[in-house]
Amino acid sequence: MRLNKGCKVNFRDCITCILKNIGATIMGVKPAELRNIRFNNSKIWDRCKSTILAYDQIKMIELNEKVNRKQVLFYHEAALDQQLRKAEVLEFLKEHGYPQKYNLKSYLDFLVKRLRSNEFPHEIGIFFGYPLKDVLGFMGYSDLKVTHSKEWKIYGDKSISLLQQKRFEMARDYFNKRIDRAEEIEQLYNVV
Repeated sequence: MRLNKGCKVNFRDCITCILKNIGATIMGVKPAELRNIRFNNSKIWDRCKSTILAYDQIKMIELNEKVNRKQVLFYHEAALDQQLRKAEVLEFLKEHGYPQKYNLKSYLDFLVKRLRSNEFPHEIGIFFGYPLKDVLGFMGYSDLKVTHSKEWKIYGDKSISLLQQKRFEMARDYFNKRIDRAEEIEQLYNVV
């Protein structure tokens, strides 16, 4: 998803736009987000990064960079680690070339390598917190049919997927209300 305003205007607009898009991740409800960020001023982007990284659970990996645009993987370290440690997730990822011995850094390194390649890693949905059944369906590894589409395509019984989507939405809404009331956006940890 591209951040429409990007970082074109000023620091406050830029950081607010980014934070509102990754609020569920900052809250630890959604393990990771992949965002395209446009900016005209690298100093504003650097200040945004510093503000976001001041919250010790949030990490970011800058990926493909083009003129005035970056693709960034934001992740909540504890939430992503918990998501990837699920037995069925580990089994699936190992079957798709991820290291046999799990550690968060090696799995992120493998994902980043795939993101930088010419073949998009559709298993990234697992990193985003999407139910495994939906990732399997999207990748063609399941006979389940698409039953709903919102933030992602939902396959088979939609109840667990819609519940997860609702959790993401509620976290974003809660976070966005807190951001709107924050006087000092640099104090991100006070918003959470």
